[in-house]
Order: sequence, then structure tokens, then C-alpha cells
Amino acid sequence: MRTGFYRAIAFSAALGIFAMASVPASAQDYGLYDSTSYYGSSAMGSDSTFEGWWLGATIGGSTVSYSTSPGSVDSDGFIGGVIGGFSWQHGPFVIGLEGDYMGADIEGGGSINNGANKAKIGFDNLADLRMRLGYTITPNLLLFGTLGGAWAGADVYMSGPGGGFRETSFTGWSAGGGAEYAFQKDWSLRLDYQFTDFGEESVKFQGGNKQTFDPDSNSFRGSVIYRF
Repeated sequence: MRTGFYRAIAFSAALGIFAMASVPASAQDYGLYDSTSYYGSSAMGSDSTFEGWWLGATIGGSTVSYSTSPGSVDSDGFIGGVIGGFSWQHGPFVIGLEGDYMGADIEGGGSINNGANKAKIGFDNLADLRMRLGYTITPNLLLFGTLGGAWAGADVYMSGPGGGFRETSFTGWSAGGGAEYAFQKDWSLRLDYQFTDFGEESVKFQGGNKQTFDPDSNSFRGSVIYRF
């Protein structure tokens, strides 16, 4: 869990360092030294490019690792759904609230309890709600970080002594970041990474066995965004 957390923090920090390093080079673009510059002179590349309501379609891949006691289960697969939110922009700074709901096909299995049982776990759907803070390093290119809460619905199978099938859900927090490029007035493309640390969930199976699962996930996604 800690490794994924530090990876997310390092990724967000790298984005921030890159954005700050780009400020001198992009200052002229934003009209900090020239009131007649390109920044603010047209609908594209203005200081409100990323402001307002937006909605998009997103698709990507994800890996989920479950810690158990004892043992572990690894899974991977695809995710896809809708993403949307609202952003405020002041000069190059963008802050907003975003959420998404996605279907998922993330499955995997492994031996647990020192080989006495085998577990197969699949995420069926995912949802999260996050704050977004970004900086436009050029008028049409936004780098951002996100932080918020997450939820996942899962099917859990366990064979062997005391096993069975259960549906369950996990909740936790997520952190990540990415980039968004406005290629037309109301349209943009977005790439982002997200780490999610879900909390522990104890699952009691029909056979009487009670097993604790503690998942975390790493996801990469691409999105097409429309701003209203």
C-alpha cells in the first residue's frame, strides 16, 4: 500500500515541478509582460478555456492488488465510463470538482491461507469524487492533480474449506494527476493516472470462512471532454 501511495505523491509532485519550471517560458503567452499578447485575445487560448461545466467519456486499464491474511491476489483489466465536473479558472490556475462512474472488467485470482483456499475477485464498477487543482503551462494545456474519495463494487469467489461467493464493496481515497489539452473551443483530450487505496473489508462466505481483503489500484485512462 505504501509503495503505491508514494508513487502517487511523486507523480503529482513531478507535475507540479514541471508546471513551475514552465512558468517563465510561458509567462509571455499569458500576457504577464504584454497586455496585447495572445493570452485572453481569443476564445481558444483564453484565461477561461477550462472554466465551466464539462462531461466526457473515459476508457483505460487498471491493476488491483489485494492483501489478505495471509496471502495476496493480483488482478488487471479494463475500465470505461463517464466523467464530468465543474472548473473555475483564474488566469493560469484551475480548481474544480469532478466525478466519474465506470464499468469494470478487472479480474484475478490466487492462493490464500497458505494454499488452503483459492480466491477469485473481480471489480464490476467504480465511482469516485475528487477535487482537481491545475495550472495551464500554455493557454490550451492544463496539468493537474486530483485528490478525493472512491468506491468499488466487487464479486468475490473463494474455493476450498469454508468458501463460497459474495458481493461486496470497498471505499477509500484516491490521488493522481494528468494533463488535458484543448484542441478546439469546447473539446479537449485528457490523460491521467490514479492511485486508489481502498480500505479493508471482511467478507463472510456461505461456508463459514471469514476473509479480509485490502485492495489498492493503479489506473491509467484517456478521455474525450466536452465543455458546455
